[in-house]
Amino acid sequence: MASLAAWLILSAGWTVPVALVTAVLAVLAAFGLSIALAFAATLAGVGIAPEQRPPLPTDAPHCQPLGIPAAMRGYLTEYRAVFRMFNWLQPFRSRLDFAQPARPLPDAPHVLMVHGYGCNHAIWLDMAPALAAAGYQCEGIDLTPVLGDIDDYAAPLLARMREMAARTGHPPLLVCHSMGGLAARAALVLAARDGSTPPSTGIVTLGSPHHGCALARFAGGRNAWQMRWQSPWLAALAAAETPAMRAHIVSVFSWHDSIAGPPGTSWLEGAHHVALDGIGHVALLRHPRAIEATLAALDQLRAQNAPVQQA
Repeated sequence: MASLAAWLILSAGWTVPVALVTAVLAVLAAFGLSIALAFAATLAGVGIAPEQRPPLPTDAPHCQPLGIPAAMRGYLTEYRAVFRMFNWLQPFRSRLDFAQPARPLPDAPHVLMVHGYGCNHAIWLDMAPALAAAGYQCEGIDLTPVLGDIDDYAAPLLARMREMAARTGHPPLLVCHSMGGLAARAALVLAARDGSTPPSTGIVTLGSPHHGCALARFAGGRNAWQMRWQSPWLAALAAAETPAMRAHIVSVFSWHDSIAGPPGTSWLEGAHHVALDGIGHVALLRHPRAIEATLAALDQLRAQNAPVQQA
């Protein structure tokens, strides 16, 4: 933005105020265009033939087209959420602690919040207060390196779950956004391999691309390669899971996700599902309907009153 303003002033002879305003508007317009293109490419499943998409169960709720007003609301909400996350929360608010409940739920597991690709724990600062108000004690974790292997995230994530279980007396509940849901599934598989006590009471995934992501092939890093549509890594992860593991997962997703798509990628056979509409990928972290669905999923998993059992 500063470079564009400087060029307009020095090369085109524009006045400083006009150049600054123009540069700001140009950056905001480019930002908005990138979000619009992400929506279009994801919803269309660019590069993925229809026959490559797994069929949804006959009783699954199906995606319905949005009207223009609802589509514009979804777009603008996503624009605001993305701008806020990447330009405010992550760079400037990551040192803040999560809100904690005045009256914690008695004998309830703590909640470990797991971020997605290219992010850190600050993405949860908008949702954590709602969970705290409901009585849940929340903690965060940062998955590093940013462009690393998802399997390498599984070990520290598993270690953190075990530490929380030892400290609190209960295996934690997990709330995971996007890639974080895949890391959590990989951590459970890792725990099953050594035959240890199940490390989690249950997992809520938000917009996790369980079958892969059409846009992943345009992103960098080993983790992006692993999230490509129906990648060998995703196939191996699914093959290593048991029905009991899947039964303790609730997948909350939007049919109109702007990143995790094509629609249906968050449908995980054997898990529970909460399908929303008109909400973009990042907006799932702060939209009232997504927060309500997350709280309901946590209550559901807590009510099951049993850690994940390995079959």
